Amino acid sequence: MELAALLAKAKSAPPDRRIEWRDRIADFGTPAIEGVRPWLSNPILAAFAIRVIERAASRGDAALAARVLRASRTGVPPAVVPDVEWALQRLKTSAQQVEPAAPPAAAPAPRRRSAPAGARPAR
Repeated sequence: MELAALLAKAKSAPPDRRIEWRDRIADFGTPAIEGVRPWLSNPILAAFAIRVIERAASRGDAALAARVLRASRTGVPPAVVPDVEWALQRLKTSAQQVEPAAPPAAAPAPRRRSAPAGARPAR
């Protein structure tokens, strides 16, 4: 099924069934983010759009997803602002898990002098 058809199905789905379309839409990655972007200002569709964008980030452009979500903070219905913050936190956490952590700086090991074989320790 193409993205436009999936978006139409999700838009017309009952609210308690709409989430069933999230992953299928998110699989389109960047086009999915752009496809649901206009829904962010819709009180009925905004929460779903946020979840699609959060999920599509890993299949498309995560930086775009974060920009879209940050920009939506002032345009989404007030009831879903916490959802935007949740999604941004998830994107941040995912990005941190993907980036390899820098190994801690190791302190140089103390150098030990070794005595020649058979030598007796000094007293």
